[in-house]
Amino acid sequence: MNDTAAGTFLYLSGAEVEALLPAPLDCADAVEAAFRTLAGGGAASVPKNGFDVTPSTFFHAMPARYNARGEIGVKWIGTALNAERGLPHINAMIVLNDIETAVVKAIMDGTVITAIRPAAVGLAAARKLARPDSSRISFYPCGVQALANLEAFATSFPIREVTCLSRRVETAEGFAAEARRRGFQANVVTDPRRAVEGQDIVVSSAPRAADLVRIFDPAWLSPGAFVTGVDLGRAWQCRDLRQLELLATDNHAQSREAAATGIISWIGEYDADLSELASGAHPGRTSPEQRAFFLHPGLGLGDVAIASQVFERAVERKVGTRLPR
Repeated sequence: MNDTAAGTFLYLSGAEVEALLPAPLDCADAVEAAFRTLAGGGAASVPKNGFDVTPSTFFHAMPARYNARGEIGVKWIGTALNAERGLPHINAMIVLNDIETAVVKAIMDGTVITAIRPAAVGLAAARKLARPDSSRISFYPCGVQALANLEAFATSFPIREVTCLSRRVETAEGFAAEARRRGFQANVVTDPRRAVEGQDIVVSSAPRAADLVRIFDPAWLSPGAFVTGVDLGRAWQCRDLRQLELLATDNHAQSREAAATGIISWIGEYDADLSELASGAHPGRTSPEQRAFFLHPGLGLGDVAIASQVFERAVERKVGTRLPR
């Protein structure tokens, strides 16, 4: 992995990263392996740090160390509601350093990895927390994260039915049409309760917004349901989460810090984090009736684990641009 020509680093554009990105199942495998290593001390990741400028605009640094890959990396990400400006909502870059020499090995666009990492993390958690026979999945809203999660979950669960809810009906209808094109049954709903009741898997990815409304009640979840809260539970009435049988997160320390600063509304403890699930320290689901909620603020280790594989592929395939320091 130590491919660092003297005085240069490898730059990978967004298009190059997208072409090199492992398949969703491979990304989930990479994330699970990294968090399993984290449990044994072979990796480390500290809570994200940065600046919250407005309810919808923030800038965060997300560092991680991954001994087995010989790398330390950091993702720098900024988000803003840019639709009216014609600019992307998420802007991110990832830097990888060699763990022994501290030399910068690569700088790559992090937007595509930011899109796939929550799906990979959610799938890694779902392997332990969702019922293996889960066939019905719902999404709110129906944007980039919805598509990434549909692609990921369809690799490991017998998904047949897709339910679509979004703030704009047109967005939900567009996503439903795409789901049908991919061979799924899909329907659009406008009642939030219908996006939760009777579902096996619920994916919520509501962005930060000043006018945010918590439209979901955890009590609506059917026995055996699993929720992946990509949105840190923003769409949910979080004060009621403890009524569920299983409550997990990607990292205990990060979630406590996010709760203390008000980023996460749930201020209680969790039954397990992803390192405990991946390593077997916590058994995950133990009965078909348990309702499980996985809330993930996003730990940099997941991004670095995927970026490391992208870098390895780039070196093997001689993709990217060598730039001088």
